[in-house]
Amino acid sequence: MRSLSLRNQMVIAIAGLIVVLGTAGTIHARFTLSSISHDELDQRELAIARDLESHSAELLLTNDIFGLYRRISELATANSDVRYALLLDSNGVVRASTFATGLPAGLRTANAVTTGEPYSLTTLSTSEGQVRDLAYPIQEGKLGVIRLGLSTQHIEGQINRLTVNLLGLTALALIGGLVASYFLATFLTRPLSRLAEAARAVSRGEHPVQAELYGHPEVGQVAMAFDQMTDRLRTREEERSQLLSKVITAEEDERRRISRELHDEAGQALTSVLLGLSQLEPSLASEVAREKADDLRATTQNALTRLRDMARELRPSTLDDLGLPAALSRYVADYGSRHGLETHFHSAGLDTVRLKPETETALYRIVQEALTNVSRHAEATTVNVLLERRDGHAVVVVEDDGVGFDPALLRASTPANEKLGLLGMEERASLVGGQLTIESQPGRGAAIFVEVPVGVAE
Repeated sequence: MRSLSLRNQMVIAIAGLIVVLGTAGTIHARFTLSSISHDELDQRELAIARDLESHSAELLLTNDIFGLYRRISELATANSDVRYALLLDSNGVVRASTFATGLPAGLRTANAVTTGEPYSLTTLSTSEGQVRDLAYPIQEGKLGVIRLGLSTQHIEGQINRLTVNLLGLTALALIGGLVASYFLATFLTRPLSRLAEAARAVSRGEHPVQAELYGHPEVGQVAMAFDQMTDRLRTREEERSQLLSKVITAEEDERRRISRELHDEAGQALTSVLLGLSQLEPSLASEVAREKADDLRATTQNALTRLRDMARELRPSTLDDLGLPAALSRYVADYGSRHGLETHFHSAGLDTVRLKPETETALYRIVQEALTNVSRHAEATTVNVLLERRDGHAVVVVEDDGVGFDPALLRASTPANEKLGLLGMEERASLVGGQLTIESQPGRGAAIFVEVPVGVAE
């Protein structure tokens, strides 16, 4: 039942209630009618027996056998339910009977009046069905006993027809109840369905308002609380986005400052040291001193190279000076050289256009993080990076031929602190109005798609 919708649960509950009530009502009516009908049959049988007693006593005393036969024959003709009638004298001899060929075996002893009882009623099973057998004494048994047998077929037929009619009414009620309950449940659950759709819209980043549900007696309060919650969520999301944007902007500014200081101040200092060592080396008289100076110059040159690489990693000057295509082209090439991978970069539609600084920075960092993930996890041999303009959007695609993965499983099973790179790429895309999509399958590589609106720098 938990897997069924509320509407289906309501329909099933109402249908079950109708079936239970209809079945219980039918069973109760059947037993009640059966009890009443059998009581009426017994009363009618007693009335017939009393009437026959009043007419047969004199006939028995006068030994009018013909009169007795005529009386019980008229009795059988007048009452279609009478299956048999017979008169026994005080000695148990049959004086008159509706049986033309004698009594059936066992009928004589099947029912007897107990001493002190006014009569005896019992039910006999025959080839024609059940028969209600009555043993009624004549003149308290002094003159004999009347035996009557009334069939219950007519009563059972009426009871069966009533049962079928009641079951038919239950089926009609069930059909009508299913139709009515379906529309009623649909009407009652429609506000809940709209709230569920609104919740799904919120999960997609939308912020719908359910003002039309406010007038609903019960759901209206839930709708108002839901809209208040979404308003607070939207406010907090905006505040979070603003704060995150400021944090990222401050981070990039700090990267730019540190990169400039490393390049300008520390780089110039190392360059001066390198020039000084070059000038000092020829003036040294000792071969050992010249070798030492040469080692120091090589060490300084290596430190200067690493320093410039660090400065470029922190904030590539190419991104600020020449734009995103040139910065990505250089970074992708350097990435392939450092990690021994075959890399390809292609740019179209943005070579002569400068995007907004925050958009260029976001796309550059997303590519940077994507390539970092490739080197850590993908085990790839080839990486392709595409940057192009499509219908007013800047699109970046990073594709590799590595081992691949299941994106849904990665999101569900990986702890939050281990998927910060993915979350960071999504946040950067979201802050510039874009969307990031991951397509991958185990054993078939991975592709990251980023699409952001083109905002041309002023």
